Amino acid sequence: MKIAIIEDSKDDALRLSEFITTYCSGVHLCQQTTLFHTASDFLHTWKSGAFDLIFIDIFLNNGEALGLQLADRIRREDEQCSIIFTTVSPDFALKGYEVRALDYLVKPISYGSLRRTMDYYRSSKKKQPRHYIEVKESRIMVKIMVDDILYTDYFNHYIQIHLPGRVVRTYMKFDAFSPLLLHLPQFLCCYRNCIINMDKVTALLKTEFIVTSGEHLPIARNLRPQIQQQFADYQFHKLNGGNG
Repeated sequence: MKIAIIEDSKDDALRLSEFITTYCSGVHLCQQTTLFHTASDFLHTWKSGAFDLIFIDIFLNNGEALGLQLADRIRREDEQCSIIFTTVSPDFALKGYEVRALDYLVKPISYGSLRRTMDYYRSSKKKQPRHYIEVKESRIMVKIMVDDILYTDYFNHYIQIHLPGRVVRTYMKFDAFSPLLLHLPQFLCCYRNCIINMDKVTALLKTEFIVTSGEHLPIARNLRPQIQQQFADYQFHKLNGGNG
C-alpha cells in the first residue's frame, strides 16, 4: 500500500508517519509512506494511481485552506484513492463530502484515532469487489487481480503466483510479499511459504486442500486443526453474507 502525507508541519508529518508504520506493522500490512510539506511538492511528483491513501492537512501554507483545493484536484483525476483530512478544526467537514473524503483526523492526532481511521479504511476496502496486487515480473510491473489467484508459493528466491493458465514469478522475500494478501480474509498460509485462496478451494481433505485447478496443496501437520478451523470459519462467514 502506498501512502502520501501532505503536511506543512514536519513534526506533525513525522508523528503521523510513525503512527502509520506502527499500525501497519501490527496488522502485517506492507506500506510505503512518502512525506510532502507543500502542495506543489506533491503535485510535482504525483500522477493518478500513484497512492492508495492520501492524508492532507487542510490548512496548508500558514493557515490557508489549500488542502481542500488540493483534494479537489486529486479527486478530479483519481477516483480510486482514499483521502483523509488532518485538521485543527472540523469546520470544513461538509466541504470534505464534495471530494468524498473517507475521514477526518483532528489535531493533535493520537494513535488511537489513527488506528480507528485505518481500521475504517481497511474495512471500506474489503467491501470493494475487486482488488489487485502489483509485482515485478522480469523488469515489468504487472497488476494481478487477487480474485484470480489460486495460491502462491516460494521457490529459489522467487514468489510463484499461480493463476488459471499461467504462473507469475517475482523476485521477493516471502516476508515482504505475504502482507499483500494476508490482510484479505480469503487468504491463509496452509504450509510454509504457501498462501492459498480459500475461494478457490473445491475440497478440504484431512491433510490437504484441492483447488479449482485440481492441484493438491498440503496442510502443515502441526497447524492442521487451526487451519481447518480457519477455513470452516471463513466458509460459515460467507454463507451468512459476511455477517456474524
